[in-house]
Amino acid sequence: MNIYNKNESYLIDLINGKLNYIHINRDGDFNNTNIDWKDTLILSGSFNPLHKGHEKLKEIATAMTKRKPYYELSIKNAVKLTISTDEIFERIRQFKGKSDIVLSDAKFFTEKSHIYQGAIFVIGADLCQEINNPIYYEGEEGLKKSLMTIKSNDCRFLVAGRFFKNKYHTVDDLMNISKEYRFLFESIPEDLFRLDISSTEIRLMNKG
Repeated sequence: MNIYNKNESYLIDLINGKLNYIHINRDGDFNNTNIDWKDTLILSGSFNPLHKGHEKLKEIATAMTKRKPYYELSIKNAVKLTISTDEIFERIRQFKGKSDIVLSDAKFFTEKSHIYQGAIFVIGADLCQEINNPIYYEGEEGLKKSLMTIKSNDCRFLVAGRFFKNKYHTVDDLMNISKEYRFLFESIPEDLFRLDISSTEIRLMNKG
């Protein structure tokens, strides 16, 4: 049976809000297994493409936390358009034989924290800066409410340094994180992980 036919009902249920997430195992099989997220690590991203940097980051974060890792692909994004069904399946195929992944339609980490209660999210410093940008929450009060929600859902972040805006940034370089919620963002030491190339740059190289 074609993968599109076999798994499409799960995807339709996710799109229609009947499921919060879909679990996809290493064999590429879709299911709605009930997972206890308290001992998990979630690497959220668009994975366009999945590259060695993602895999190294997963390895380092797993060693630091001793938690079970999952990649998470969202079919929606706070700043990008929703990806097509064909593109979803294309990106999922990258993980076959490599890792379990979860698929959700949560755009913001506030929403993700409701789904994955107790999880640690692994992100880059560039995304960390965006998470703490009040523009996405209609102001400072909205941002504060979002961070309070993430805290109350017992979630936090493990943050890898990233090169952006012509400079390598770690959590300590980000000036927009309030002192009140700084404890939610733990830094991955630069000597353990540093990657200066982005998925965008990799896509451009592949096209070349």
